[in-house]
Amino acid sequence: MRLAVFARLSGRLSEMSRFVVAVAALLVAPALLGPFAAAQAQQRSLAFQGTTRDYILHVPKNIPPGPRPLVIALHGALQSAGIMQRYLDLDAVADREGFVVAYPKGINLIWNDGRASVAGFLPILHARDDAGFVLAVRDQLVAEGLADPGRAYLMGFSNGGFLTAFIACRHADGFAAFATMMMTVPVGYAESCKPSRPVPILMMNGTYDPIVPMFGRPTPGARLMSARESAQLFARIDGCASPEVSEAPNAVIFRFNSCAGGAAVAYYEIAGGHQPPPQSIDAGDALAALLLGPRRSGIDAPNEIWSFFKRYGTPGQPVPDEPAPGTAGTLAADVPAAGRLAAAAEPLPLRPGAAGVGAARPGATRAATTLASVPLPLASPLRRKSASAE
Repeated sequence: MRLAVFARLSGRLSEMSRFVVAVAALLVAPALLGPFAAAQAQQRSLAFQGTTRDYILHVPKNIPPGPRPLVIALHGALQSAGIMQRYLDLDAVADREGFVVAYPKGINLIWNDGRASVAGFLPILHARDDAGFVLAVRDQLVAEGLADPGRAYLMGFSNGGFLTAFIACRHADGFAAFATMMMTVPVGYAESCKPSRPVPILMMNGTYDPIVPMFGRPTPGARLMSARESAQLFARIDGCASPEVSEAPNAVIFRFNSCAGGAAVAYYEIAGGHQPPPQSIDAGDALAALLLGPRRSGIDAPNEIWSFFKRYGTPGQPVPDEPAPGTAGTLAADVPAAGRLAAAAEPLPLRPGAAGVGAARPGATRAATTLASVPLPLASPLRRKSASAE
């Protein structure tokens, strides 16, 4: 009996030590990248459920007037929104492509992502509605006329990736498409994930990830599926055909095609650790690799994710012919077809698609979605493949 208790305690401490060391790497490595120019970053706040919640907003210079596409990016556990902003380098893509980015801040640097604990030892002490907060950030920017409700997208890293998957399952109409990095879904999602529509989602996992192993594992918070099982779950929900497999530098890509409603599922199996793959690596990445596993170039996560996102929006409403910032006179007609959103009646898997998104009215309020108290959606059969997708 004592040996069993000691073994469990030792395993918990080992998991805790790995996580704490990994977090230290995430905090230290960005500091080695040099000065961070954040002149375009705005510190924003909103009143939510009796408290003030904060987020960082990045707005590119010289963007055309009117609502813009919006990407909301969620940080990992014990990782600040500012570090996520700096580490991911999504702002550079936003400046080039003309979309805005919001980086919400989790209370105590942790998200209530639907599990009982984070990393197996950080219990969710407060049943706060972080899913509702993320949706409130979106609604505020829509109400201000800055964000296009039909072109809002959600992505997350690690703990933020778990919350992204949770929102995809319960609030699919809130965003046109989703992306997760270094996350595998809890086993319970096989029954509880009942999105209101097919969910376009891109997933990235590292083959050498010591924090969220791609093969899955049991944790005190939730037993986790493997990364491939996680992708297959969403492919099954979306009614997708068998995947097409291709290779890229330091990655294998599984693309699930012919999904219902024009959705798609893309799974990137990265030869790396618990880090988003960059276009290039530096000394900071090398230090973090000692604790988080290797960070190898070849797949540029922000560009891959945006290329996936921009294929999806409100059905029947193509993206306006508009120049990107600093490229006046470049019309969408001059951009390759694979880079534009088409108003197509038939699904176009992994190409411009038609995924429905519910547009929030300015000033509208949402019902609370406190994760600890709201029941799971009513059970329904997993979505069958539509006739148009066969």
